[in-house]
This record gives sequence, C-alpha cells and structure tokens, in this order.
Amino acid sequence: MGCRVEPAVNTSLGRELLRLVLPALLMQVVQTVGWLGEAVFVSRLGKVELAAIGLVGEITWLLSTLTTIVTVSATTLVAQRWGAGDLAGARGFMRAAVQQAILFGLLASAAWFLRDLIWQGMGAEISIRRVAEFYLLIALASFPLMNLAASWGAAFRGIGDMRTPFFVSAIATSCHLLANATLTPIWGLKGAASALAFSRIVAVAVFALFIRKSPLNAATDKLVAFESGYHRQLLRLGIPAGAQNFFWAFGSVVFFSLLNRARDGTEAVAAFTAGIRVESLAFMVAMAFGMATQTIVGQSVGAGNWKRGWQGTWLSTFWCIVVILPVCAVLFFASDWLASYLSTDPTTHRYTAYYLRVAALAEPFWAISMTTGAALQGAGDTRTPALIAILTQWLFCIPLTYLLCVLKGHSPIVAWWLVGASGFLTGAVTATAFMLFWRKRSNA
Repeated sequence: MGCRVEPAVNTSLGRELLRLVLPALLMQVVQTVGWLGEAVFVSRLGKVELAAIGLVGEITWLLSTLTTIVTVSATTLVAQRWGAGDLAGARGFMRAAVQQAILFGLLASAAWFLRDLIWQGMGAEISIRRVAEFYLLIALASFPLMNLAASWGAAFRGIGDMRTPFFVSAIATSCHLLANATLTPIWGLKGAASALAFSRIVAVAVFALFIRKSPLNAATDKLVAFESGYHRQLLRLGIPAGAQNFFWAFGSVVFFSLLNRARDGTEAVAAFTAGIRVESLAFMVAMAFGMATQTIVGQSVGAGNWKRGWQGTWLSTFWCIVVILPVCAVLFFASDWLASYLSTDPTTHRYTAYYLRVAALAEPFWAISMTTGAALQGAGDTRTPALIAILTQWLFCIPLTYLLCVLKGHSPIVAWWLVGASGFLTGAVTATAFMLFWRKRSNA
C-alpha cells in the first residue's frame, strides 16, 4: 500500500467535531461576506451591472456541477484512505482529483462559445448582455483556477484539515474585496471581473504553498501521471453528486420562473430572493456540520470503524440542530422586523416575513438532510442523497407549485409551504435512508 499514516479515529468525537466545524463555519461566513461585498461594490455602478453579475452567477452555479463532481468524491475517497492509514492512496486520489478539476474547468470555460445560446435561454436583455460580456469571459476563463483550488480544498478536508481551506478562503476573499474596492470604481464591471480573477489566482498560489508543507505534498510531484483506477472511483462517486447539484440549481431557476408567473409575481420573486439570503445564516451552519460529518464518516469507514461513523453522524446532527434552533427562533419571531429592512413595498414585506417563518420551521429538517446526506457520501453512497434531493424537488415542490400557484392562482405563500414541506420530506427520507444503509453495511 505504500506510505502509511496513523488514523485519527481514536480521538474524542466531540473534540474532533469541534475542530472540524469551527473553521468550516468561518469559511462559509467569509465566502458569504465576499459574495455580498462584491454585490455592494457593483450595486454602486447601477442596476444593470448588478443584474449582470446576477445572471453570470446563475450560469457559473450551473457549471459548478463540474466542480461538485470532483470535490464530493475527493473528500470522501481521500478521507477513507487517510482513515485506513494509506497515505499513498490519499495522494493518488488527490492527484486524480486535481487532473479532473483542471479538465472540467476547461470544459466549463468552453461555455463561452455558447454564450449567445445561454443568454437567449435565460431571456437576458440586450443591455445586460453587453455589460455582462467581459465579466462572463473572465469568470469562465478563470474557472479552471477555481476548480483547482476547490479540489485541493476537498483533499485537505479529507485528511481532516479544515483550517487550511479557511485560511486560503480568508486570504483570497480579502484580496477580492480589496481589488473590488480599488478597481470597480475605476474600471466598472471590468474592474469587478479583474478582482474575481485576481482572487482565484491568489487562492491557487496560497494553496500551492500550503500543499508543499502538508502530508499530501508528494501528490503534486507527478501531476501528469494518469492512473485510471483513481479516476474511475472518483467519477463513480462524483457524477451522482454533480447531478444533484445540477438539478438543484436548475430547479431553482425553474422555481423562480414559476414564482414570476404566479400571483404578485414580481413581489414573490423579490420576497424569495430576500428570504433565502437571510435564511443562508442557518444554511451556513448546516453546511459546516455537513462538511465535518463527511470527513468523520469517511475516515471512520476507511478505518473499518462503522460504529464511530454512526455515532459521529448523530452527534453532528444533534449539535447542528442545537446551533441552528436559536437562528430559527430569530427568523420566526423577528420575521417582520427583518423583512422591514429588506423591502419597503407592503406586499413584498408580507411575503418575505411569511417565507422567513416557514423557513424557520423547515430549517432543522434541512439540517438533518445535510448531515445524514453527508454521512452517506462519506461512506461512499452519493446516489441515494442525490436521488432523494432530485425527487423531492422535481416530483413534489416544482409540480405542485406550478399546479397550485400558476394554474390555480393561489398565493405565493402556498409555494413557501411547499418549500418547507420539501425540506421536511428530504430530511425524513434522508435520515431513514442513512439508518437503513448503516444497518446493512455494519452487519455485512
């Protein structure tokens, strides 16, 4: 098997969870600040420029399917090899992940040549397309860099190092905001695009420095070496996760279009946009615990310690809900106050407040789906959480929203309850699937 490492599966689960969750949560906060900060600087240029980065964001979100294929599988397989004490195997999967990240990044960049079809499909106005053209070019041209950084971050998470991705994210985001503050007022949206490219270059450069000092450093010595076995395993786990990301992102676009066609369409879209940004405070917590769960389970499964994986999943789920509940309480009881800061229009205000209350009730179930889904991914089952997420969105939430809000003309509030019910279903079904999977595998 080559080089071996001492598995980190004998440490206290509580201490390990805390060590993983804190930097993961801070990274989510940092990335959110960078996302909002760019929007603030661009908003000073005008509504057309702000709409332009929003449209480009939708395109890159769909293309991030190619990133997810690499990151989910890389974290799981590196974690399993690390838990088994197989350093050579961990390095091999990281090397293959880097190769796939670069290849998929180049495929995403090729979307530039289909930009006219993409703009038409999104119904983008000519004025916005002209402004967004350069920003889209830079975003797509630098996509391989973003993918490369993401693959390295996934590998670091696999060996249980959440601090390095956090440090890299903090440095890159700081550079992004500083470059935006300097260049956007001078060059307009071209300045914002330049700031984006600069931050991605910085992320890759800083990651490269950290890699050289990590146990994974030898994985960068033979990047041209192609080992098909590693690639097959990465793709086997990564493709379902990528499909989940794609259908979720595309479903979001469809849901927005349905809201736009429903009663009070403009106000509903504005309320949903505002609501999900506030709800992201709770979502960040769930994502951090999900990342930690995937690492703990992956390393435990690699070490053959299924009991630890089971205990780690439920410990993570418990503390995720404990941390999320105060956030949900604020969303529920302060919904009107929060909505007042997001809109001055009475109808939008009412819809936003109602969405926040429904989201507060549903968020604990979304949290359960994210921790137990991440546990399944860490154990090597990416198909089940992908299938559950796709089916609850495309066979439940979207068709019922179309039927009740578009065809029947009911209030958008009905759509809010459908989103909440989708969260409940996803959480309940994913948790059940996790328990059945674990019972089968642990008794095998």
